[in-house]
Amino acid sequence: MNHSYSTIITCIGILLIFISQAGAEVFLPGMQPKESGIEFVKVQQCKMCHSRTQNGSADPFLSWQSGMMAQAARDPVFRASLTIANQDIEGVGEFCWRCHAPRGWLEDRSTPADGSALNQEDMQGVSCDVCHRLIDPLSSEAKKLIQDVPPGYGNAMMVADPANMVRGPYSDSKGAMPHNTMKSEYHASSNLCATCHDISNPTLADDVKTQPPHTFGHIERTYSEWVLSDFAKQGREGSCQSCHYEQVEGGGQASRFGSLQRPYFVQHGPVGGSIWVQDVTWLLWNGKDMDRKAVELGKQRALALLKTAATLSMKSIRRGQAVLRITNLTGHKLPTGYPEGRRMWVNVKFFNSSGRLLKEIGKYGNKKDTILGKSMEAPTLLDPEQTRVYECLPAISKAQAKKYGKKPGKSFHFVLNDIIAKDNRIPPKGFNNIAFKEHLSAPVGAVYADGQHWDDMQLKLPSGCKRIVVNLMYQSVSWEYLKFLVEENRTDDWGKRLYEGWKQTGKCEPVVIAEIEKSL
Repeated sequence: MNHSYSTIITCIGILLIFISQAGAEVFLPGMQPKESGIEFVKVQQCKMCHSRTQNGSADPFLSWQSGMMAQAARDPVFRASLTIANQDIEGVGEFCWRCHAPRGWLEDRSTPADGSALNQEDMQGVSCDVCHRLIDPLSSEAKKLIQDVPPGYGNAMMVADPANMVRGPYSDSKGAMPHNTMKSEYHASSNLCATCHDISNPTLADDVKTQPPHTFGHIERTYSEWVLSDFAKQGREGSCQSCHYEQVEGGGQASRFGSLQRPYFVQHGPVGGSIWVQDVTWLLWNGKDMDRKAVELGKQRALALLKTAATLSMKSIRRGQAVLRITNLTGHKLPTGYPEGRRMWVNVKFFNSSGRLLKEIGKYGNKKDTILGKSMEAPTLLDPEQTRVYECLPAISKAQAKKYGKKPGKSFHFVLNDIIAKDNRIPPKGFNNIAFKEHLSAPVGAVYADGQHWDDMQLKLPSGCKRIVVNLMYQSVSWEYLKFLVEENRTDDWGKRLYEGWKQTGKCEPVVIAEIEKSL
């Protein structure tokens, strides 16, 4: 789950011996808990050498803490979603911890599925050592360590080196590190990112030992969207890392000991699209094992990245109409990531010659609603039918609804969803309908031609309009999704805690990621 990484990466597994509402036994290929005697070093050991370097905000430890991968196990949105997943299929959340607390999963602390057996180190999320010990799960090296080789990249089917070997872009430590290093092309490859960014529901697979994750149970397809785009053809310049692990101009130092300057050096905290969840995470965990400077840095970096995601342009203005073009500049769908609660929409304001607002569409504000039986003013998009809302809406089919005792249709119950009701998100450059359909990522309820990585929206101009102001809005957690997380929780207090934190931290207001102003 970017959210940023912020985002909710999800759950489940295979050898689907039996799955029912009462419980689940699940298994996925790749390294299993304690296989090959895996143990990871503590984050504090990494901090000893890789903090307080001469890199400023690109300090390895500080920049890692600024990313949502460092907060993946703490993320309150994830924790609230995890609770509901476990309610829907008992024990299924054990798979969620593969991505959100991989150290705890590989060292066999991911059961009970609510995470109650995880220790303080596991709460560090995707820690330094976990990431730098990963091995290409399809490589000959990995095959020597595991019994079941994954059929493809994704679904948290990872393999980690049991030895104290740190992998990255360089092969020498120059005696400055208390561990060995190994050059790893895998760490510069988007295939590594696929581990937790192509996620599918194994309960919908026929045989997860032979089926690549992209062939069943769509939950998240960010890697598939990228690998089918033109960006995947550009080598390192088009990789996930090129955008989400920003390269530091002039290079930098990996360690504060010694003077070795690396020409290729990156920010170590992958940046995503979350600029609110950092604050609510800090609040609900009282800042434990977190760094406030890193939290603010993460928010700044996320907003800066969001503002590079799209451009707006006016293609024509005539006869009382204008055509707005929204162009996707990213290497995946816009927006991408976990679909629940994440959306983007067009806000347009029409003004007359004196500057008076004539009309607004895509307006965000308060509406009357209830939560836990209490009336309130809920902030949300007020007129979705009047504008263009880009989102992916999973749903439960009639057959699945009957099986689990739910209502069919659009749903936030991600472990029960088995179809997509809507997906009009803008494809990336290089989009191909057939290829995206093969990865279960085809548009639903929208039509994009092969190669189209933009969307055109017709705007009807009100009489007297002399100026148009357009803002492209983005929100990572909608009111509707928050309400679901609060009201559907029946087994712990994560929903209520999230709600109280949401009220105290700005209520995840949307942000402007692109804008244009046009005088007529």
